[in-house]
Amino acid sequence: MRRPRTADDIEELCARARTPEERRATAQRLAAWAEQPDPRAGEVTPALLFVSAGEHLTAADDLREAVDCFRRAVEAGQYVPPDVRCYLHGGLLRVGDLDAARDLADELRRERPIDGDVYLLIGENYESTGDLRTAHRWLTMGVQRAVNDVEVGDDLDAAEDAAGLMAARLRVRHALDLPLDEYDRVVASALLATRERSG
Repeated sequence: MRRPRTADDIEELCARARTPEERRATAQRLAAWAEQPDPRAGEVTPALLFVSAGEHLTAADDLREAVDCFRRAVEAGQYVPPDVRCYLHGGLLRVGDLDAARDLADELRRERPIDGDVYLLIGENYESTGDLRTAHRWLTMGVQRAVNDVEVGDDLDAAEDAAGLMAARLRVRHALDLPLDEYDRVVASALLATRERSG
């Protein structure tokens, strides 16, 4: 009997795909595996396989096919960190389905996610498609949530979330030509301290 597929198997398969043709072939194989799931596979769920297939199709510039994979990942009803809907959101933006992307983002926002990476990924989705104002709004929501979690519980994960969100937010604010605010100064101070230690 064949052993169940592991995350390492998926990583190895994906690492070999470099050209658009190889990425399409890899996506096809991943989707086929997702359609015939192995109940012993554990963390290698159909949703994860469909997300991986969608990412390869995105890299191959097959954006509509990628969205189809991301939709199937959401329909599978399984968790893919930080939230499987973040991948569909990015795909919808890339194909220009802005209304559907906004509806999905609104759904996520209403749920008030606790994982800072949801805010980061949604923000970066908007940043990558040129909607810097919406990117800034999402990253700011994420920073505020993470900072509040740090202040309330001294949570290490929340502190890491806050750092990543602040750095992304600073990048977007720079692109928007906005002045430094209190969060930006935290990032600038951290960067300066790192340079001084390494210098």
